[in-house]
Amino acid sequence: MSGRLLRCELVRFAYTPHGVFGRLVLPDFECFTVERPWEGNAPRVSCIPEGIYALEPSRFHRGGYDCYEVVGVPGRSMIKVHRGNTMHDLLGCIAPGQGLGYVRGCWAVTRSKVAFESFMAAMAGQSGQLIVKPYLPEYP
Repeated sequence: MSGRLLRCELVRFAYTPHGVFGRLVLPDFECFTVERPWEGNAPRVSCIPEGIYALEPSRFHRGGYDCYEVVGVPGRSMIKVHRGNTMHDLLGCIAPGQGLGYVRGCWAVTRSKVAFESFMAAMAGQSGQLIVKPYLPEYP
């Protein structure tokens, strides 16, 4: 492992009342993500603001497994990247998935456990820099 931070981009493409959906992109890995809708950055109920944050190895105590934590979000703490399919599985956190779909009557990411395990392998225990931004199409 090198001392460099691993660059991770979360590019959001859908801001809906059913969740905020995006693509998490690392050098050797990509997946979809789901978050809760924007609620003024309120802890446990809102997605985080767009910006640049630290991404540190952590523990998801509710689930009993290793994960990553987004660090440095103003007014927030305990923002984890962990398994989940819908915004209802999250308390202000981020869940990865291999696809998009519909789970338990809600818009969702699918195959979250597989995507999460691949994300953890891609991170390889390294600290990262998470860049959260909206999708902006490039026009010629």
